[in-house]
Amino acid sequence: MLNLFKFPRVCVCALSLGTSLVLGGSIAFAATADNPPELSEKVSSGVAPLAALYEAKKWDEAIKAIDALLAKADPVSFDRAFLCGYKAQLVFTKGDSVGAIEPLETMLKIGDELKLFRFSKVLPLNEQDTLNTLAQLYMQEASTAKTPEAQRAALSKAHNYGKRMVSGPKPTSDLQYMWARILYSEATFDPSKIDLTVMRQAAEEAEKVLLLTIKPKEEQYTLLLATLQQIGETARCAELLELLIKQFPNNKGFWPMLFQTYLTLQGGGDKSADIGAVITLERAQAAGQMVSNKDNYTLAGLYYNIQQYQFAADLLERGLHSGKIDPDQKNWELLALCYQQMGKDPRAVDVYLEAIKLFPKAASLEQQLGQIYYNTDKHDDAYKHFIAAVGKGLDRPGPTWLSIAYLALEAKKLDEALSAAEKAVAADPKSVDAKNFLRIIRESIEEREKFKKQK
Repeated sequence: MLNLFKFPRVCVCALSLGTSLVLGGSIAFAATADNPPELSEKVSSGVAPLAALYEAKKWDEAIKAIDALLAKADPVSFDRAFLCGYKAQLVFTKGDSVGAIEPLETMLKIGDELKLFRFSKVLPLNEQDTLNTLAQLYMQEASTAKTPEAQRAALSKAHNYGKRMVSGPKPTSDLQYMWARILYSEATFDPSKIDLTVMRQAAEEAEKVLLLTIKPKEEQYTLLLATLQQIGETARCAELLELLIKQFPNNKGFWPMLFQTYLTLQGGGDKSADIGAVITLERAQAAGQMVSNKDNYTLAGLYYNIQQYQFAADLLERGLHSGKIDPDQKNWELLALCYQQMGKDPRAVDVYLEAIKLFPKAASLEQQLGQIYYNTDKHDDAYKHFIAAVGKGLDRPGPTWLSIAYLALEAKKLDEALSAAEKAVAADPKSVDAKNFLRIIRESIEEREKFKKQK
């Protein structure tokens, strides 16, 4: 499950992408019919010398000069709004993103009160860029907050600015993306208790991002994917991941995600998901992805699940002997089971014999091999491997001792049958079958002894 946007560190770019300031002897503004505001003489003359400080990257001196001008500016004036916007740019350029919040908020507040945003390019940032920058800065603050209360407060600020940002005229895909990220972060504030209502809203807003651009970016797709995963839209996740693989073939992370998505669908009872998982893993391997030993074994297991036993056996045979599948005992057992499912018991026997050489202490291998011999009426071989199995220490030896007792009785070895039956009862005192068989053997021995006396 993706959780890509839990209080992410953001790259705030609106300040650097905003309207460029003209720092010279005069400030030029776009002329409109509404008489755009102008800087007062005392501020205009004080701003002009800042150009040299800006070019020399003397941020502290420039900020100090702006603070001096702010001390002379009226509390609610175009002068103050302009100077605050400019100061925010300098503070941010200096590397103090948190310090840019206060002057930006002051510019926004005065801009709202004096309706300055209706004029074009009179402030360092337009309304939407200002809101976007503040939303990003508060998202960044949430990511570094030390307490849940501080995180929630910062997210609340980001939410308010983000909501207003996309409520304006024609929000861009970047603004819409920022709003969807804010909602995702709010929905995952407590990872143990996802707010599904807010997450669904985040999914809707993330959908809009894709509609606002001709060629969406990878992170815009993955945000939508993350929201769909959280609300359990697994089938749609599969569709989106198929698209992502085509759009971004170099991203190695999408193949495992698509594969896991099909496995999730498989767990939900979607039978076609079995085939989808197989095909996805094969496609990934054809693209050079998911080629580990574990992945190779997983593919064989999937073939087994969809009853394609020959394909599974071929993969296991090649992998176990080439080293591309780990030579674990369970992997050899699965190979033998494939042959049994196909009715190829002699080949299954060969696999078990090979595995026993590799794992000479494995009692279960002896037991399973003995069972094949028993089922194919090779009782002498079955008896031998059952004895080996209990000798190596089976976890549940009762049923195997009972099988030994049957075989011994069949071979008219009553004393061995008695011993095996007694061990079957001792291993599983609640087994009715073992008790009944022990009684039968004892009765047979009594009959034998009576016959001997009569004879």
